[in-house]
Amino acid sequence: MQITPRQIGLIYCLGYVFLEAFQAVYLGSLFQQVDSFRIGAWVFGLSFLGCTLLAGVLYPHELKAALRSRSILVALNFCVALTWCCYFLAVQLIEPAVVFTIFSGMVPLGTAVMQRSAFSASRLASRRNEVIGLALIFIAILFLAMITLNGHSGFVRGGWPSALAGVMLSLISGTATAFVILLSVKWHQQGVGPVIQFGLRFMFYIPIALMAVHLGIDAKPAASSPMAFPVLVLIGMLVIALPLFLMQKAICLISANVIAAITALGPAMVFVLQLLEGRIAYAPATLTGLAIYIVGALLAVGGMDVDSKDRLSGSSETNHPDSRLRPL
Repeated sequence: MQITPRQIGLIYCLGYVFLEAFQAVYLGSLFQQVDSFRIGAWVFGLSFLGCTLLAGVLYPHELKAALRSRSILVALNFCVALTWCCYFLAVQLIEPAVVFTIFSGMVPLGTAVMQRSAFSASRLASRRNEVIGLALIFIAILFLAMITLNGHSGFVRGGWPSALAGVMLSLISGTATAFVILLSVKWHQQGVGPVIQFGLRFMFYIPIALMAVHLGIDAKPAASSPMAFPVLVLIGMLVIALPLFLMQKAICLISANVIAAITALGPAMVFVLQLLEGRIAYAPATLTGLAIYIVGALLAVGGMDVDSKDRLSGSSETNHPDSRLRPL
């Protein structure tokens, strides 16, 4: 049985979810001891240099197309910088499962809100499962935010100000990621491949991170580092850069709706991994929030996938421009 491009895209997306879940738990612990901006600057700096040089040699036409799309390039870099600055700080402040759930949930919610103008009111009835699923995701995010602020989650570094900051940073990071996915799809439609997209997206984050290192915004005592810094950078390449590249490959093969929905399933894996790690206490309230969230995510996955197939089917039956699958 031959594997279809869509199945390959799903495999890439699932690989992204697993590595992101591992990253949320492991980096949440690691960043208590090292400067997150310093690691980010090295990991994303090496990614930028490597991918840009490779693109210049192998994909010069795509590189020119990318540089011509200046508005997308600037917007994508802004959203990526916002995503990672907020995410790296959030996992240090509150429970990783809560961070990842809020972050992941804002991706399909943000995608749905930004695409809502493409859907007519007459089609909402056929999208009932998706609407219910997104509503449950929204309720789960509110529930997890409340238990974090009230001190009933598994971990908060400090009092309620830290909890509030962690929740807000998670919300911002997830919303920015929804923009990243949609912008990446638009860029791909203009002929910009995954290697170039992956490399050029860090041009804003790198100087911001270097400035943060210089100012000591997230500085930690040198003695607290658990291992040599080059080893930390190598680990960062595996658990930060690799999943992002897998996601970029997935964007070329499956729709943004399906990517957003599958990404929303990751928090359950984070919860299991953080229990295995043992640093975070078991919190029944967090598990309750995750249960609500997972039901909503599964409904959203089904609703989005069915709607995507319906639109693809419709596009094959007619050549009228308004009937085609609209770009994301």
